Amino acid sequence: MSVAELLRRTNIDKKRLWYVLNGQREMRVDKFLKLCIALRANPRSFVTREMVDDVAEATARSINRSQH
Repeated sequence: MSVAELLRRTNIDKKRLWYVLNGQREMRVDKFLKLCIALRANPRSFVTREMVDDVAEATARSINRSQH
């Protein structure tokens, strides 16, 4: 799929996508999900074990703080 077709399918601004792809801006969740849908990619495939562990640790710390 061409970039032009990807932009058409996702309705993402060309300049915004360029900034994201070049590391000058972060991608918003809604734009990320639109890209995943257009590319038929499962968003879960981008979640690493490290991310899961980080969230689990932060959750445990939060629970511990609220109990004390």
